[in-house]
Amino acid sequence: MKYDVVVVGAGTAGANAALQLARRGRSVLLVERRAAHLGGAQWHNGVLDRQFRSAGVPPPAGRARSSDGAVARLVGPDGARGAVVTAPTVRADMAALGAHLRRAALDAGVELVDHAVVRDVGHRGQRLAALTLQVQPPGGTPRTVKVEADLAVDASGRGGALRRRSPVLARWCPPPRSGELCAAADLRLRVADPEGAKRFLERHGANAGDHVNRVGVHGGWSTRSITVSEDLEEVSLLVGCVADGRHGTIPGMLAAALDEEPWIGEQISAGRGLIPLRRPYARLTAPGLALVGDAACQVFPAHGSGIGLGLIAGTMLAEAVAPAADAGGAAALWRYQSGFHRAHGGDLAGYDALRRMTTAIGPAGVARMVRAGMPGPSMVHAGLDQRWGAPPLGELLGSARGLAADPGLAALLAPWLVRAQAARALASRYPHDPLDAALARWDRRVGRLVGEHRG
Repeated sequence: MKYDVVVVGAGTAGANAALQLARRGRSVLLVERRAAHLGGAQWHNGVLDRQFRSAGVPPPAGRARSSDGAVARLVGPDGARGAVVTAPTVRADMAALGAHLRRAALDAGVELVDHAVVRDVGHRGQRLAALTLQVQPPGGTPRTVKVEADLAVDASGRGGALRRRSPVLARWCPPPRSGELCAAADLRLRVADPEGAKRFLERHGANAGDHVNRVGVHGGWSTRSITVSEDLEEVSLLVGCVADGRHGTIPGMLAAALDEEPWIGEQISAGRGLIPLRRPYARLTAPGLALVGDAACQVFPAHGSGIGLGLIAGTMLAEAVAPAADAGGAAALWRYQSGFHRAHGGDLAGYDALRRMTTAIGPAGVARMVRAGMPGPSMVHAGLDQRWGAPPLGELLGSARGLAADPGLAALLAPWLVRAQAARALASRYPHDPLDAALARWDRRVGRLVGEHRG
């Protein structure tokens, strides 16, 4: 079997990459290790319409979309109330989004094979040139298939089914450490006691439909978000923590939430996963190979959302290789790699430093921040909108007053805030020439600023 492109992973990032490449005239094979309809995330997630538009993908609509213009309320680990903003995100059904993108890809001419695992890869020199797939359909006869392609796209998730087999990427793309992974779970449950749900909302000054986001509950970087539906019949419960075992666990966080909120009833649906939180890898490509989505660590570190960035990356890759005679050639892949880093790498590196800061200062430090009025509304909104924000003067003055009341907090935060700004500035200045030595120097400097060597 020979194609221009083979995409491994049929979740949202992989399905969109396949779709966009096919729309630009490439023959594409899309490979999924599970049943096709189970590709990618199967839960609900907060997404941004602007990222969909940037990727050339219609934003979620109809039953796949909810929570437009919901209010997000920040709560400290001790229950102190923080910033209140209108969330720029909408809540979307990831299974429905994946199904839509796969249907569109098939309509564009993409071929799809599921229940297929990559068993081996073949290289010509350092260039990835072929994949050996083991296909085992349920109840069918197993078969081995060899696929040749000019370009392979790894959209297989954090494990990097192709990335880890690339001798070129081995030094550039270390598997995320436990402290660079987010364990997350998203549950839909019934409201067993509507009066209890009303008391929960009153306690937080919230209305039905608001997102009550309690941060730092099990370690500095951890969150519990509870949203009661407007009809008081259902509740969504999202929990996340650093997956190093020292900052809570998902079973523990879920048990604690259900113990503290006994009005929450039986489960309707659930999804869980491990998500990379570190900044994107310095190299996103090797000869004949490109990474998109979680395989590239293209995830917003402040809260672990990667859906929109994965869509954008797939479209940027397709646009970069569209004019090239060789889809896997160095020039085309450099356009994708450098373009993504210059457009998004700075903000992601800056937020990676801030994410590591919240882990380092722990729940006590996060509680002090919230009590001091940090982050303020504009900064919370910027984080939810996945962009770097500059607070207005009034908000800066409010933060200054809060820090004046807790001078030790200023001393605790200042070094991290300076480094986050510096990391953002340096990361956005991605090297102009594809020289390994220059790229390695840049990568080391950004890594030191972000704090990668501090755990």
